[in-house]
Amino acid sequence: MTTAAAVNLGIVIVYLLAMLAIGLWLTRYVKSGADYFLAGRSLNRWVICGSVMSTNVAAMYLVGPAGKAYEGGAAILLMAWTGNMLAAISAVTFLPRFRRLRITTVTELLRERYGRSLSMSVTGMWIVFYAMFSGVTMLTCATIIEGSFGIPDWYRVAGLDSFETAIATIAVVVVFYCLFSGLLAVVYTDLLQSFLIILGAVILLPLAVKYAGGVSILFDADKISPDKWTMFRAASSGTGQDDYTLILMLLLLGLPYWFTSQYMLQRSFAGRNVQEASKGLLWAALLTGPLTLCYIVPVMAVAASGKIELEATDSILPLLAQQIMPIGLGGLFLAALVAASNSTASSVLNSTATLFEQDLYRPLARGKTDAHYMKVGRVVTVLGGVVGLVYAIACHRMELGLLDAVWMIGSIFQPAIFVVTAGALFFRRATPAGGLACLLVGTGYALVGALGGWERLRPEFDIPLLRQFLSWNHATPITRALVGMPLSALTLIAVSLFTKPLPGQEQGEMFDRIRYEPGGWNSQRIFGATVAVLGLIGMIVFSFVDGDLPKPWNVLIYLALLSSFVGGMLLCADAFLPAEETEEHVPAAIEKSFLARYLGTGRAWAVVYALAAIIVIVLYLWG
Repeated sequence: MTTAAAVNLGIVIVYLLAMLAIGLWLTRYVKSGADYFLAGRSLNRWVICGSVMSTNVAAMYLVGPAGKAYEGGAAILLMAWTGNMLAAISAVTFLPRFRRLRITTVTELLRERYGRSLSMSVTGMWIVFYAMFSGVTMLTCATIIEGSFGIPDWYRVAGLDSFETAIATIAVVVVFYCLFSGLLAVVYTDLLQSFLIILGAVILLPLAVKYAGGVSILFDADKISPDKWTMFRAASSGTGQDDYTLILMLLLLGLPYWFTSQYMLQRSFAGRNVQEASKGLLWAALLTGPLTLCYIVPVMAVAASGKIELEATDSILPLLAQQIMPIGLGGLFLAALVAASNSTASSVLNSTATLFEQDLYRPLARGKTDAHYMKVGRVVTVLGGVVGLVYAIACHRMELGLLDAVWMIGSIFQPAIFVVTAGALFFRRATPAGGLACLLVGTGYALVGALGGWERLRPEFDIPLLRQFLSWNHATPITRALVGMPLSALTLIAVSLFTKPLPGQEQGEMFDRIRYEPGGWNSQRIFGATVAVLGLIGMIVFSFVDGDLPKPWNVLIYLALLSSFVGGMLLCADAFLPAEETEEHVPAAIEKSFLARYLGTGRAWAVVYALAAIIVIVLYLWG
């Protein structure tokens, strides 16, 4: 190991120990189950922004997309940018309705609308999905460590190879970290990670472009083909997974991720009120757009230079951080990536524990103390970590990329759950029978497809429509998402129309509770809505003319249109949110800590971005 690698590795270790120390320190603010599972409902918009931002664009959604961009170009940006658009829409549609119900988990809504059988079914599906999803973040963390420092062959135990042993070590660290302070530890360490990831991006961008040969390489069609910059590609492009079907899959799988996922919404449930929760999500959507570009462009430039060749493309981002960033700064950035992976895994496991404790265990064991329920949550955290470890090792042995590992399980569990949850909020006629049928048909279809069952039925049927259906490749996440979502929706609607809702649902009792008077319109909100509409129209037009626009300016044009849409939504958000605050906020002890008073503020974000701008200028001019 070189001196630079040794120094950076030391920084990573010290940083991780510091994060553990912060987690231990935060235990002083955990006085009840509400503190452990919902951070005492104490989070303001800037803390929510940092946590969502770190979770969404941190390790998994930087390392995986960077690997895809190294191979296929800028089209993968649509994964992040489609998510930004959906997050902004969720902030003013689904989120306010959830907050009006004052729920801890999404499945509390499902229990009221559909009954206990369906809500417990969804809880069980989510627990399995989140436990497996935590394994992907463990796999990501091991990928970062291997790409940056390498893992010695002697580091193995119990029949595992060195990489799998590293995953197991990471699993132990993740679970240990999550056991301390629950969501409090996750969100405040996420905030620190988000600051470091921003600074890492603006350091990596100019250094990587210079390393690749300068800004001119980005405009050299002989080095980077214009097709690499084209974001909306026709299926005839021959790229296989970078065509319109991929974009549609990202859009469909983004709906459950941003609109109904307990994992993402738990931060918003922990907000002080609906305004803070919604604005935090909107700010995260606005700030992550340019940040993602700062990681994709360097990777594309280095790939065009031919100076680095990789077998495992997922390791390109940590490798660049190790090789071209200054000693110490590279280590700090790598530490943030590793810690963000751990924090994301901890967040997922915390959601798993919350779902189990609130929806499965507490109804069966009422009247216990908060300490008892927290103990149960911690046991579930450990068990979820074990499931995640098994899935991570399985993905490694199947040689699945990071994003492929996410899409595999996401396309099985998420479409049907999203349809059932959206129906509970917006479809008054939804019934328990319709919801259960939706889960059985949607998830059953996806499971059969993932196991290759539909292909084995091809020789048995000669009915034209069925033959066409069986001819599709249902083993791919793209097909499962494109078929599973509409199939689930049709099933819910069709069965609900011929069955009875729960008593009281016909009169819309729950819908009366979530109804609110919006804030109304003024000149600022009208201006914001106009900007948002123009931005949305621009993005739609862009999808048709992208191939004809000058490269790489097309990417910046789309980013500007996306930012216009999200920024406009931020300006007009209050027109869609409740006009009067009806949620009584009881200040939590954490709000008096130095973390909340100095880091969880808009001033801290302004300082970070000002420092980032100065660093970019200095590195370009004198670096």
